[in-house]
Amino acid sequence: MNSLLLVALLVGNWDVDLSNAARRDTTIMPLRYAMQGTTLLGDYTADATINLGVFVLGSSQEARNVKLATVSWVGCGAVTTLVKGIVDRERPDHLQSSRWDSSFPSGHTSAYFALATVYGAKYPRLIIPLAVLGAGVAYSRVYLGEHYPTDVLAGAALGFGIGWLTLKLEPQLRKIPFLR
Repeated sequence: MNSLLLVALLVGNWDVDLSNAARRDTTIMPLRYAMQGTTLLGDYTADATINLGVFVLGSSQEARNVKLATVSWVGCGAVTTLVKGIVDRERPDHLQSSRWDSSFPSGHTSAYFALATVYGAKYPRLIIPLAVLGAGVAYSRVYLGEHYPTDVLAGAALGFGIGWLTLKLEPQLRKIPFLR
């Protein structure tokens, strides 16, 4: 709790100020629609659908990579939910159903970056497009009033970290029959 208080003192109002600045022009409908579409890239349902499609339609190597990315994604979802429950930060729009649905860290951003880290390592030519889309997902969460900037930064760091850890543990994970 003391560390959370220290973070709050260090962050101050700039987090809220940046969030408010990002949401200043949410009435521009083409931009709002673009942000709503972009935020779907971090949505658990969309992520699962894309992974399932690649798993079913892709090559056997692509299916192996999807399995590894899914391990990263599921692990990240569990850790993100745990951190949300511990921190219990109110969302900028003040609409949250429970502490497990709180603002910090951004689940959409962490989920996206967990997948993007694994896919970027497996398909290096996708690193730049994945990073650009990841920045879009993070910004969309702030723009739509769901998160503060520190929420999406923490989500990106958490997703990247769990994706990286998954890649480091790949030799051990591949010993699990499902992941071969």
